[in-house]
Amino acid sequence: MRKQDPDKAYFVEMVYTHMGIIYKICNLYAAVEDRDDLKQEIIYQLWKSYPTYRGDSKFQSWMYRVALNTAMLGLRARKMKYTSLSEHALEISEDPFEHQDQEIRIKQLYKQISKLKDLDKTIIFLYLEQCSYDEIAEITGISTKNVSVRLVRIREKLRSQLHIQTTKDEK
Repeated sequence: MRKQDPDKAYFVEMVYTHMGIIYKICNLYAAVEDRDDLKQEIIYQLWKSYPTYRGDSKFQSWMYRVALNTAMLGLRARKMKYTSLSEHALEISEDPFEHQDQEIRIKQLYKQISKLKDLDKTIIFLYLEQCSYDEIAEITGISTKNVSVRLVRIREKLRSQLHIQTTKDEK
């Protein structure tokens, strides 16, 4: 458990350690031209709410919650554009032809994820980040059972959409 006084050094170290979370959320929720603004807003909101972090949960889980809430609620209020992941976020290998099919499938997957409702998008994002069902429940504020049910539905929806997309591409 942390002291009640905000420990600036600890905060900076933890945000720096988990900066990838912020970049991934910015890439998933914001258009290219809005990503820097979202990144700054997330860091600001993390610092602003840091005094309320009690240490009951992992810093990373708390950071996910604040960052995702900022992305979903803050940007919508400002009517910034949402988009799918950028091309840069999907780079897989040094050899561009080595995993070309895999890259195409990943791009299609993220395109379909970007079309999901915000909560479903958050749940699948956290699942792909290898968070446990309990962590996803804690971050999203829904029950572990609800996470499980939603993940089954989300995966089925994505499978269906990807199958439809693959069928269209083959024609």
